[in-house]
Amino acid sequence: MHASPESAHAMTLAGEPVWLLGARALYWPARARLVIADLHLGKSHAFRQAGIAVPSGATRADLARLDGLVQAWGARELWIVGDVLHGPAGDAAWRERWIEWRRAHATLDVVALPGNHDRALEGEALGLRQLGESAADGPFVFRHLPRPDAAGGHVIAGHVHPKLRLPGLARAAPGFWLREQLTVLPAFSEFTGGQPVQLAPGERFVACQDGGVLPWPPG
Repeated sequence: MHASPESAHAMTLAGEPVWLLGARALYWPARARLVIADLHLGKSHAFRQAGIAVPSGATRADLARLDGLVQAWGARELWIVGDVLHGPAGDAAWRERWIEWRRAHATLDVVALPGNHDRALEGEALGLRQLGESAADGPFVFRHLPRPDAAGGHVIAGHVHPKLRLPGLARAAPGFWLREQLTVLPAFSEFTGGQPVQLAPGERFVACQDGGVLPWPPG
């Protein structure tokens, strides 16, 4: 495992030690599990197909970052809490890159909980174990939509792509929105927008900026 105070933030959620990573992932040591949200494979290709001029290579860059995280943290599992896809499920461009990445990590257990963009997700064909809308494990409930758990579990979700403008930053930064019994992960894909959030009393935010972490409020 590799971490530094600048690239990862250690904390306890629901009694469990976790790391919030500046590369937009959560690491749960008890399961050797990386958790990400909103990978959006093929999004840039889908935009270009729609006639919107955007640069290529976003999927390749995201997978390279994910590769680095798996290796650096010694992860045995990768859970994706929704929106694995964005582009068409049969598009060759992102699909070939994902299959190549998956072969390079053949022993990694990759689990997907479907999001609103995953209607055409073919888990088995992509080397994924698909679970239902939510999955409880330990004190956590993993799902795509950030809504409270009726049984009181601590929800880890995505979907919102939270961002916050912090003092000293030129623009709003993506990050982890820490709420009561609910942690909303940043979108893992760097080629995605975000929703500005307002922190309620008692809430915190851990911003991801240039691969580092900035907890807010500080201290």
